[in-house]
Amino acid sequence: MKLGPIGLPRFSQSMILFVLCSAGILAFLLVIILPAQRLSAEIDRDILALKSRLEEQRVLAPLFTTLFAKAKAPAVSELPRPARTKLNRKEMAEVPQTLRELAAAHRLTVGEITPDINSLGKASNRFLVHLAASGQFLDLRGFLLALGGLPFLEIIEEIEIRAIEGGLEDIALKIWLARE
Repeated sequence: MKLGPIGLPRFSQSMILFVLCSAGILAFLLVIILPAQRLSAEIDRDILALKSRLEEQRVLAPLFTTLFAKAKAPAVSELPRPARTKLNRKEMAEVPQTLRELAAAHRLTVGEITPDINSLGKASNRFLVHLAASGQFLDLRGFLLALGGLPFLEIIEEIEIRAIEGGLEDIALKIWLARE
């Protein structure tokens, strides 16, 4: 039986060296390669999350730009306060056209304007008008300010807004107007 340089048989010495080298390779895998793979997988997940956030920001950028520009626009320092007047019969007939023009000036599309017949017959000095329109929500503010500037407006009783397809809103208003 031949002995190796350290006094063990050559076969045993080869086995010990094989086991030590295998343990070194295994330790290298466990200490360096596996954590690097986990880190790489985590970085890939972070990249995907950042790509989705970037896509979201790209989609929302035009909306943000529009809202930011509208926020920078000088605000009306004071609401309109016209001298109040009352409508006579002839002027009452022109109210739908006036409201339609006012809505068109603020990029709203009027669906219908309906005076409430029951409010006309009463002995009160005002009458109710239902207005249905569609348009951008941001254009509604200007329309309401212009509506408040009408000298015969008594009160806006109700505003109902519903989202519809195409980024538009359905807008329904109940408006009381003064009459003689």
